[in-house]
Order: sequence, then structure tokens, then C-alpha cells
Amino acid sequence: MKKAGNLKLENDLQKLIEVLRKELEHRYFKKGSFLHPEVLQMSQQLDEYIVVFQKLCLQND
Repeated sequence: MKKAGNLKLENDLQKLIEVLRKELEHRYFKKGSFLHPEVLQMSQQLDEYIVVFQKLCLQND
């Protein structure tokens, strides 16, 4: 059973990931390439949050 604090953290991380995903999409269309440094940086940041989220979910199962 998941603890309330961990559930809130999961929900907060999930919301942040969705915001960053939308921002990544916006930057991609603005810059026109996944290889643009700003797009790459945002993608890597998003990857880090996704890994944290996945670890948290596995830890709480």
C-alpha cells in the first residue's frame, strides 16, 4: 500500500513531467530540431524526472 506522502509526490512528479513534456514539444516546434541544444537539454531534464518517477513507483509497489 502506498503512503499518502509518496502518492502526493508521485502525483506532483506526474504533473511536472506532463508540463515539461508540453514545453519540450513547444521548444521542438519553435527550434525545428530535436538536436537543438535547448531541446536536448529539456529532453534530458525530462528523462531524469521520468527515471525518478519510475523508481518511486517501483519502490512503492
